Amino acid sequence: MRRLLLFIPLALSLIACGPSHEGTVTYQVRLKPGSVTGSTIADDVHVGPDDTQWKAFLSQAQDTLGEAPSRFEVTNVRMQLDVTKSKNVGTLQEVLTGEVTAFLRASATGVQVDIADTQDPKGSAQVELDTTGASLEPLAANLAQGDFRLGLRGSTPRTSSGDFEGVITLTLDVTAR
Repeated sequence: MRRLLLFIPLALSLIACGPSHEGTVTYQVRLKPGSVTGSTIADDVHVGPDDTQWKAFLSQAQDTLGEAPSRFEVTNVRMQLDVTKSKNVGTLQEVLTGEVTAFLRASATGVQVDIADTQDPKGSAQVELDTTGASLEPLAANLAQGDFRLGLRGSTPRTSSGDFEGVITLTLDVTAR
């Protein structure tokens, strides 16, 4: 009987989670001289209602859940320098140094949630970021409508007058409920 009582909280937590849909989306953020302010570089990409990847993710989530998703969680974030599309940048450390943060931001209100970070990324291979576990509740309506921005910020050795473009591929694993 005592063992059974130990499993009740686990069972209740699994029931509370309810059904979910997991998917992966990939976007590119272009870091360029106009993205530099002082020693910080930051830029983002708009994910709109007509974006095919996010639209497909929402459609698949709705099929899985039986209704439109209303809660979201980013479970994994990876970044990689696309050296074939970058200009005068061959490694991540040539454009990003120190703490590097991936974020989601509401297009209309500017409400922002940091979703993952890493310290001093190097090379051009894929780098896994540590997710922050921050709640996406403030952005839930934007994510459900497909109207938000995905971005990166960090320190940089580059200047606003430089001749470069670092194209960073961001891959997000997202759970919708």
